[in-house]
Amino acid sequence: MGLSRNTQTRISQFARRFGGSLVNLIGKSLRLEVRGWSRFLHLAKEGSPLVLQFWHGDMFISWYLTAPLKPAAIVSQAGDGDIASAVLEGLNYVTFRGSSTRGGRRAYLGMMRYLRKQDIKISAFASDGPRGPRRVMKPGTYSAAQHLNGYIVPVATVSRWALRARGWDKFAIPIPFSRAIASFGEPIKVNPKLRGKDMDEAINKASLLCKKHQDDLDNSF
Repeated sequence: MGLSRNTQTRISQFARRFGGSLVNLIGKSLRLEVRGWSRFLHLAKEGSPLVLQFWHGDMFISWYLTAPLKPAAIVSQAGDGDIASAVLEGLNYVTFRGSSTRGGRRAYLGMMRYLRKQDIKISAFASDGPRGPRRVMKPGTYSAAQHLNGYIVPVATVSRWALRARGWDKFAIPIPFSRAIASFGEPIKVNPKLRGKDMDEAINKASLLCKKHQDDLDNSF
């Protein structure tokens, strides 16, 4: 974000108190069409492990919709992560703090242990985070689905009117009362035995499917 530490701290404090409520208020105001929800919910209630695949810049509506299911998520330990963690915890997400450079393995293993104990096993990954490239999936999303022997669920969202940040992810905050669409795509069943080159190819294929899902929704508006 390019913010000073003091500014990040102040925003984090605000987000901890009001962030979840703000997301809910904006979400409830939207003229929102939701596609694929019943299929997703059916799998969840069956106990199938589901890894929700978000793109970093298009998560806002996804947070709002999935919060009642209390998904698990890994959030960076950097200052920006303090803000995201505060918002997600305000939405009843279960967060684990870590990143590729600090605490990531501990956070990942902690989340896996937590999910295996749950009747409904839902996690959420910003697949292109924390630094991009935009809409290119990193391995973590696929690995989580492998370790849980579950599915990746592509989630795409778009709103007619939104404020977009200037950063690499172009993070979008929908303008209240906008028309919006959220689409839960065809679940992708992963192969838990893939490794090496075969896994790389599977991740790339999943990435392209998820990107197409979002791009098609963008182009429909």
